Amino acid sequence: MNSNRFLSTHLRSDKIPQFCGSHLITEDHSAKHAVLPHTHEDFLELYYVYNGEGRYMVNNQFYDVKEGDIVICNAGVLHGEDPSESRRSRSYSIAISNVCFLGLSENQLCDAETVPVISCGMLAPQIGELFHLIYLLSYDTKNLHETCNGLSLSLLLLTYEMILSRSRHTVIRPRSSSSATADRVQQYLDAHYREPITLAVVSKSLHINPYYLSHVFKNEFGVPPMQYVMKRRIGEAQNLLADSTVSIGDIADHLGFSSICHLNTMFNKYVGMPPGKYRQSRKNMQE
Repeated sequence: MNSNRFLSTHLRSDKIPQFCGSHLITEDHSAKHAVLPHTHEDFLELYYVYNGEGRYMVNNQFYDVKEGDIVICNAGVLHGEDPSESRRSRSYSIAISNVCFLGLSENQLCDAETVPVISCGMLAPQIGELFHLIYLLSYDTKNLHETCNGLSLSLLLLTYEMILSRSRHTVIRPRSSSSATADRVQQYLDAHYREPITLAVVSKSLHINPYYLSHVFKNEFGVPPMQYVMKRRIGEAQNLLADSTVSIGDIADHLGFSSICHLNTMFNKYVGMPPGKYRQSRKNMQE
């Protein structure tokens, strides 16, 4: 018998959420090295600001975040930081898969209309220590995986209850024709950023004048199309460097860089250190 109905009436009875991992970003690391936009296809992420403040992007919308805030990053949703903006914060993140809330797609905690930033208010100290505890226990998932499962499920359900208890939602803005064009371009770039893509290729594929395409895209998203592509590649490279043992050469090939040297140059430009050093810095992150 599946016991999920005893966990929560909000969850589908045939799915039990699973803890996938936890990360810490220290104050010094966050101040020097932004985590560029990236996605997770197989799990959702809860990002908690333990102290400090900054700005965090979810689904192309930037939010001011501060101590005690949880940022919800649904599966498949672009999220990350802008390297041009200053930040200094200590944060914990928890990845959870197999999440199926009634009325939502798999690995989603809120719908597209809900502001994905939750202020924990008076509960912030306790919730912060829970994120901290899960991170510490995750060092020994061989023996403590079920404990991490239970604690992360508690966080997941508590966050969901906080969403239900508030009335703060985004206002759906009217979409102009230029915004719709920018959305089409973004969808194309997200589908093809790993390929040897150029503005001319995008323009031809979408049958849009390249100058108009660049103008409406930058006006909507704040960066030119090819810079967006590079930031996507770097963000996904950071993700692979932190969460896998894939070689730097294979990462360069997988993400469409012309060579390891090209990856090193662009990574150093946007993150502030080469990929090998970044991987080591994430591995050596200390409390």
